Amino acid sequence: MCACGREGATTRDGASTLAAGPDPIVVRLPRAGGTARAFKFGALDSSIWRSTQAMPAVDRVLAFDQENGFLAFVDTAGFPGWVDLRLGALRRPAKYTFLSLASADGWSVYGVSSTNAIVRMTPSGDWQQASARGVKRLIPTPDGTVLLVLQEKGGAGMLVRMRPPDDAITVSVAIPIADRAAVTPVGDRVYLGSGSGFLSVPPNDIGKVERFRADDDILAISPTPSGDRVFIANKGSARLERFNRYASDVGGSVQLPGLVTELRMDPLGRYMLARPVRGDSAWVVSVASEELVGTVQTAWRPDLPAIAFDGTVAALRGGDVALVDPKSGVVTRTIASGALDVWFFARWNGFRPRARGIDEPVSFRNSGEGTSIAAAATQTPAAPSTIVTDSAAGTTATAPPPPAPAVAPRQQGWTLSFAAVLSLERAREIAAGIDVRGQRPRVLTGEANGTPIFRVVLGPFDSKDEAERLGKASGHSFWVFEGAP
Repeated sequence: MCACGREGATTRDGASTLAAGPDPIVVRLPRAGGTARAFKFGALDSSIWRSTQAMPAVDRVLAFDQENGFLAFVDTAGFPGWVDLRLGALRRPAKYTFLSLASADGWSVYGVSSTNAIVRMTPSGDWQQASARGVKRLIPTPDGTVLLVLQEKGGAGMLVRMRPPDDAITVSVAIPIADRAAVTPVGDRVYLGSGSGFLSVPPNDIGKVERFRADDDILAISPTPSGDRVFIANKGSARLERFNRYASDVGGSVQLPGLVTELRMDPLGRYMLARPVRGDSAWVVSVASEELVGTVQTAWRPDLPAIAFDGTVAALRGGDVALVDPKSGVVTRTIASGALDVWFFARWNGFRPRARGIDEPVSFRNSGEGTSIAAAATQTPAAPSTIVTDSAAGTTATAPPPPAPAVAPRQQGWTLSFAAVLSLERAREIAAGIDVRGQRPRVLTGEANGTPIFRVVLGPFDSKDEAERLGKASGHSFWVFEGAP
């Protein structure tokens, strides 16, 4: 959602001074059903967007697709869905009974059904694959890969890698059954906890699993946004352990007042919230100094407490949401009845007004006449002009007719995507190695959570079937999404 770095400061009156860049947005989904709303942070009393369809009662948010504007959620009945933040519309997949649900990118939602099938749902269609073994944990990553922790006969565990819609298991490795899992924001590492065992797994090469040992059974795992450190809470000590990814070691780190059951990282890497075993509060840890800096009173839900854009803690206080300074405990603002909604913080420019004329069709001049081809095809008799008088100049003028309303472009076709990587050179290398019946993919630059992403894509194609057929013909891993790239 956000890039690492200083986001801003809080002024004396509680307003925030935010740096330029993508807009800091708070999306609020109704916990009892109704209208979803979005606000600019710093103006939480005036919504800038509302959904056009009524939402079901929402339990939690899974992830946000920043490129397409889809926010994936789970309702209180356990069914997933998407709300389109561009159109305000609601999308729901076919109804399955799910044992678990997860998403890494907000577009693809993975689930394990009651029949032990692995299901991938997107706003454009579903895919499923039966599993002969019990699926204990499902871990999607941002590049379209999904890791599965399977239970073998006799209770042994197996970690496998898949890339839907290809149903083949590309590689597998024996591991203990994982009780805890966490993925770095860019998806280049998955961390698993099984008892006191701690595993570091590169998703694209799961055969290179690194295995370490914590002091006791692991209760929570939380990587920093950059992925350089991972904080580990265990049930035998009030001191958090720290895994240093580049030194490949586990050692002592943050001393807390007691045991914790959950760790929640600030997307900007400033603070980490720790949930005590007992009591309604959050211990606030400075990630830079690895020290406890404060305690904030709050209840805990999947969405809150959370670190807001200005560094305050968005805390639950009864039916309200309070923004609390993490060090002093001073409440800078209270949003009355804010606890009636599920909160989601995102950086996104999709609510900004579109530039004038951006949706006008391209026209080409006819060499014989001054009328454009596009205009000639749609030419209609002009409406009578209104005659107005300029009182200052004492002359009459003809007012031009009002411009026609802009029409939002429709997404057409289906796009074939082969990779989303962090290196332009790597993306170009992947694109150069793919030839689909004489066609080569191109590299597009985008952004995810403030990090540049380079996507290798081909298309668009007229149908989903055509895109998937060419994807399979390429001999490379791929996935298909609706719309032009």
